[in-house]
Amino acid sequence: RCAALCVMAFSAFTIRLHAVQNYGRVIHEFDPWFNYRATEYLVDNGREAFFKWYDEMSWYPLGRPIGTTIYPGLQFTSAALYHVSGRLGLGLSLNDICVFVPAIFGVITCVFTYLLTLEISGSPNSAVAAGMIMAVIPSHLMRSVAGGYDNESIAVFAMIMTFYFWTRSLRTPASWPVGFFTAFSYIYMVAAWGGYVFVLNLVGVHALVMCLLLWQKDCSGLHLAYSLFYVIGTFGAIQLPVVGLAPLKSLEQLGPMGVFLLLQLLRVLQWHRTRSDPRKHRQFTTTLLVATATVGVAVLAWAAQVGYLGPISSRVRGLFIRHTRTGNPLVDSVAEHQSTRPQMYYVYFHFTCYAAPVGFLIMCFRRTPAKVFGIVYLCVTYYFSSKMVRLVLLLAAPASIAAGIALAMGVDWALTQLKGKGELSLEDAPPTPPEKPSKSVNAMPGASAKKALQKRAGARKSAGSASDSSAKFRRELKQTYNENKALRQICALLLLFFVVLNVVSFSSHCRRLAVSLSNPSIILKGRTRTGEPILVDDFREAYWWLRDSTPEDARVLSWWDYGYQINGIANRTTIADGNTWNHEHIALLGKALVSPVADAHTIVRHLADYVLVWSTRWGGMMGDDIAKSPHMAKIGGSVYTDVLARDFFMTRDGQPSTMMRESLIYNLVNYRLDVQVPSTGFRSDPDVAVADEHLFEEAYTTKNNMVRIYKVLHVSEESKAYCSEHRGYQAWYEGRPLTDAYPPALQSILAQKRDFQQLEDFNRRGSK
Repeated sequence: RCAALCVMAFSAFTIRLHAVQNYGRVIHEFDPWFNYRATEYLVDNGREAFFKWYDEMSWYPLGRPIGTTIYPGLQFTSAALYHVSGRLGLGLSLNDICVFVPAIFGVITCVFTYLLTLEISGSPNSAVAAGMIMAVIPSHLMRSVAGGYDNESIAVFAMIMTFYFWTRSLRTPASWPVGFFTAFSYIYMVAAWGGYVFVLNLVGVHALVMCLLLWQKDCSGLHLAYSLFYVIGTFGAIQLPVVGLAPLKSLEQLGPMGVFLLLQLLRVLQWHRTRSDPRKHRQFTTTLLVATATVGVAVLAWAAQVGYLGPISSRVRGLFIRHTRTGNPLVDSVAEHQSTRPQMYYVYFHFTCYAAPVGFLIMCFRRTPAKVFGIVYLCVTYYFSSKMVRLVLLLAAPASIAAGIALAMGVDWALTQLKGKGELSLEDAPPTPPEKPSKSVNAMPGASAKKALQKRAGARKSAGSASDSSAKFRRELKQTYNENKALRQICALLLLFFVVLNVVSFSSHCRRLAVSLSNPSIILKGRTRTGEPILVDDFREAYWWLRDSTPEDARVLSWWDYGYQINGIANRTTIADGNTWNHEHIALLGKALVSPVADAHTIVRHLADYVLVWSTRWGGMMGDDIAKSPHMAKIGGSVYTDVLARDFFMTRDGQPSTMMRESLIYNLVNYRLDVQVPSTGFRSDPDVAVADEHLFEEAYTTKNNMVRIYKVLHVSEESKAYCSEHRGYQAWYEGRPLTDAYPPALQSILAQKRDFQQLEDFNRRGSK
């Protein structure tokens, strides 16, 4: 078993290193670049400066208070590892630490999956099987490959650790002190990822289920374990600036508070039942429940009336309604938020798709608190994973646990049969002693007591007759099973063959998929016309050009997707990025990009010195800014009514609508590469003096035409000087509308906007 755990850890680590082996120690994707930049700031400036950091190189001209809008667990974990590695003299750079963190925590996650499975099943073999599956399952690999330096890379570990300590705290009534570890694990989870809401609610749902199962039984252990978790965990969570009082105000976090209050109520009722007769207890229960319900409804009504409770966020709404219909076009524009197609389950889970349901059924027998948790965990995560493709990550652990239980039990049964053992005992359990008349029945006077006793006797007789028939049937079934030893051994061989075949196929599938999941989107693999493999490095090439060929105070306008990479690699100021905290600001960006060239220039010249666009269709990839532009129009139109998103489209045969053809984004992507796109507004000859009609000038196009950078002509120096006076920080600090940070020349355009209300606008203090 120890050898198997070592193999599990080795497999979990090595399968996550394909990117390092093929591309070097490179940070992947978009969000990881922000995380790296934030970690670098923490290491260079310390904890206090980190939480006070107001970043004026992002979300220009507003800026962003990083320290109060970030889940800092990833940064503090990596900074600690960096300092430890320095003390040990390992010679690892901060970049190296950030690259390897996902792989390291991927291994630790597998260890806690082993422990959680052991707690749920009580079988070491099931635990080993689950850990081995979790080590390589693609749904976990997708967020834990080396270089994928994102919050989920440590959050999954924190989640499984919290769940393990929670189930461990319920093993026996005396296990409740483990609730302290549950609480501290949960606090780390809160610091790591906004998905802590899922952890809080899942524990709350499980506690509610157990509360219902233990309504007439002793629930002291559950009461103490959950109280420790909720009180300490919530107190720790609200210490984080990004969370604040959300656990006490957000609708999606009030359910666990209700479970906490329900447990206190249940404990009071159980205490009262031991100290009063049944009649008085029923009266007390009715009075207490009615009083509690009345007070609860009154408090909720008051909280809703005064605006204490916030609305359910659009991302959470997206889990319960159809994708693209959350009401927020910004949320709907993210590909990861689309629903999961059924065929994707086999891609991400392979044979666990049909092994996990078997494990689910096994967990339904001989229920324990841990098994009930496993059942709830699997059901809830399956539902959420079907609603949002990025949430298949949540299903990785419960699917591995259920499949591991099924796999181990199946193999154990098969090996037992092949050894010539495994016959079932024909002896039934000893009969249950007859029920003694209760005190309440004996207390009945005369005829009514006799009638009640006769009724109970008749019921026992009928139950005994049914029990005898059931016992006879079970005995015959067991006898038939025992008599067919050869058939059992044939079935055992077939089962082992089926298991081996699927395990080999699963391993091959996972390793093949690990290679594709490890490909960093910032570097691509391609082939020359002669078939020789090459690395396509256009994206970093463009960012390096910005870093080396533009002034340090240059402002770069691009769609929000690329903001993190421009900040992290080019070290230049950006207009927006993947934090997407201010919908109206992104709408202004969208309006500029989908407006006609001349109209767009009247906005862009006050905000940026350069414009960067992805034109990957000219390099053979269609997912560029033209493909994203309908979302730009929808987001712009959600705030500016003159942006008509319905008129912005491309026909099935690839022809743009009039609005798209005239838009800035279409012209920037296709200028000079598509002969049908006019050069109006562009300075094509650098030897010609800049004229009034020249609005943009091509500054740089990468080797494979995948990224294009344009210089903005006639930049407003007055607006640039206005924005350089830290007005965004001043407005945020003083609680004034953030629109004060925009230059006066844009105020007439901003006056046309219609604010898009959403819960996520937590920094727009007083800007309504």
